[in-house]
Amino acid sequence: MLSVRRHGPITRVQLARTVAGRPLYRVSTYLVGATLIDSGPPATARALTRWAGDAGVARVVHTHHHEDHTGGSWLLRRHLDVEVYAPPATAEILRTFSRIPFYRRVVWGRPHPVAATPFAGVLEIDGMRLEAIPTPGHADDHHCLFDHARGWLFSGDLFVHPRVRYLRREEDPWQQLEGLRRVRALGPTLLVCAHAGIVRDADTALARRIEFWERLAEDARRLVAEGHSIRSATRRLLGPEGGLYLASLGDFSKRNLVAGLVRGPGNL
Repeated sequence: MLSVRRHGPITRVQLARTVAGRPLYRVSTYLVGATLIDSGPPATARALTRWAGDAGVARVVHTHHHEDHTGGSWLLRRHLDVEVYAPPATAEILRTFSRIPFYRRVVWGRPHPVAATPFAGVLEIDGMRLEAIPTPGHADDHHCLFDHARGWLFSGDLFVHPRVRYLRREEDPWQQLEGLRRVRALGPTLLVCAHAGIVRDADTALARRIEFWERLAEDARRLVAEGHSIRSATRRLLGPEGGLYLASLGDFSKRNLVAGLVRGPGNL
């Protein structure tokens, strides 16, 4: 699936692998001028490359290495000779990136290595001055890209939704909270998210996102102090696990979020 919608100077491209005509999990890339922010999953690389050729895409800038954000870059580079940029840690991973869990291969496809030009600090392209803001927690190499002049924040997978309820085992929710506070302090006016889309009241959205996890952490710690297990606290606060838990064999779960919040900062 590939759908395109223009929002003023920003074009949103939604991508997803489909089964029986239904998308499994949507992710968005964004075009500004000739610059694409992230490139979607491997499963949609051919569709994206066909569209990108017509759209005049000249380069891709990445927020982090995960396959649903970088999966189209190898084909864009091969067929359109686009430039690929990424923060240094991301560029290093992308050189050999190919192994991911089975459930992620089903949803996104198998990633291919790609050579990316590393950049640290600021990248000036297409009239934007993009500062790479370190925001680990979702992934160690995760960065948001912030255009100070326009107030645009390309948030990768930092925001996702005001009420995020699932987390992978390797994620650190306290690092993500720190990153959310860091980018909110920059005063963005527009939040450009790979999953939530374009959010125009960035400050309110970020505040709601932060508050939800802060309250969840407080409530979870209270329940555990009262003698509840992590599993019991999770069910009370977020309800039973859903299909994501089963499909990922527990890698993506509500329990992971509650456990991470109860453990506290720096205690993975």
